[in-house]
Amino acid sequence: MPPTELLADALGPDFTVERELTGGGMSRVFVAYDARLDRRVVVKLLRQELAASVSVDRFRREILLSAGLQHPNIVPVLSAGEVEGHPFLVMPYVAGESLRARIAEGPLRVPDVVRILRDVARALAYAHGRGVVHRDIKPDNILLSSGAAVVADFGVAKALQSALRGTSGPQPRTITAAGTALGTPDYMAPEQIAVDPAMDHRADLYAFGATAYEMITGVTPFHSRTPQALFAAHLSETPRAIAACRPGVPLALCALVERCLEKDPAARPQSAAEILEALDDPAVISGAFATPNDAAAESAARRGSRRRRLAVAAALLLVAGLGAGGVYAARDDAPAPAAAAAASPLPAVAVLPLVYLGVDSSSYLAESFTSELTSALGGVRELRVASRSAATALQQRLSRGEGIGDAVAMFLEGVVEREGDRVRVDARLVDARDGFMLWADSYEGRANEIFALRAELGAAVAEVVRERAAPRPDSSVAAAPR
Repeated sequence: MPPTELLADALGPDFTVERELTGGGMSRVFVAYDARLDRRVVVKLLRQELAASVSVDRFRREILLSAGLQHPNIVPVLSAGEVEGHPFLVMPYVAGESLRARIAEGPLRVPDVVRILRDVARALAYAHGRGVVHRDIKPDNILLSSGAAVVADFGVAKALQSALRGTSGPQPRTITAAGTALGTPDYMAPEQIAVDPAMDHRADLYAFGATAYEMITGVTPFHSRTPQALFAAHLSETPRAIAACRPGVPLALCALVERCLEKDPAARPQSAAEILEALDDPAVISGAFATPNDAAAESAARRGSRRRRLAVAAALLLVAGLGAGGVYAARDDAPAPAAAAAASPLPAVAVLPLVYLGVDSSSYLAESFTSELTSALGGVRELRVASRSAATALQQRLSRGEGIGDAVAMFLEGVVEREGDRVRVDARLVDARDGFMLWADSYEGRANEIFALRAELGAAVAEVVRERAAPRPDSSVAAAPR
């Protein structure tokens, strides 16, 4: 039987399912007419590939906790039920357009950005005050109607997380069926990507910042990347400065949005109420703004401060993502070592993509460590560092049993392992001329100390390679004798 007929039977004789909407993500979305109350409602039916993993009773109990949210800027949940084992929920139909559709027309005017952000912040302040975290703030879930913004789907992601079958034990699970995650990669906070059990309402503030960034610039902070690369970027990269993307935006607004996008939850605004207070400052609409030259300088300063910002990041649980993706290294614009060898006397080193050893879904954690090591070595003036693509090509040549010639003097390789809440990284520095190891060490730490472990490893490897690359009186080769 078609879903429309199944829903009509479940909703009762007073309802007529009229049409299906597009862009539902985790759900199929239908518009139904309620003849008894002469109104239209939206019915969200969980997709089949997710429904098989969900306890319907637990989902209903969890979603009804959000039904008590009654606020002008929140789309409430009216009821919940199930159709042949597929949970659904009923919400009021909001006439208007989504923020997603509005952004598709281009970046918003600053007054409109601030007005919408105020409405969303009011909704978050109210929900957070009642212990409800959204977990999926994004333009698709913000609806614009009659001059106001309202937030939909409060509690849906949390309900799905709690309703997953087999969620006993300390390690939460994430739905990955059909490439769908609990949250949307473009907007997910680092601690949400890391499935940190200590994650709180500040994850919504990060997503709020990502949404605001897109409203102002027209693109998300790390746009045009695969989900795997997005996860790595949220964990380790600083977005391009807003003022560099769009000069003329008040600096106070830029600063607020960029604070929301801090990796460390403690460095963000600590509440939606704090954001509201900042948005009430007239400077966010009419204050001083950066000139194009100022914006370029600010962007360069933010790139230069990336490692300092990572060093103070808060404890995060180990990533449990969707698989390995591309590495985005700080020196990806560097020339390939083979092509540049004759142009510089400095020794060249390559960080080969680290390998993840495990059967769980934490494989792209290795990519995060690879990016950190490449960035750390990029800060050593005595070295030239291979770009991401060049290092990957070298690894492929080694895997085929081929030599790498004179492309680099040394290369770094290693493996990342996870067991329970422990992470272990085994790193080795290898002389590219003969394949003998110059140095090897292991680093281990708790999964919720991932940033500190990465920073420690990066600093240690940079120091070792700097020492090995130093010229020796008895050798014309940059690498130290074994």
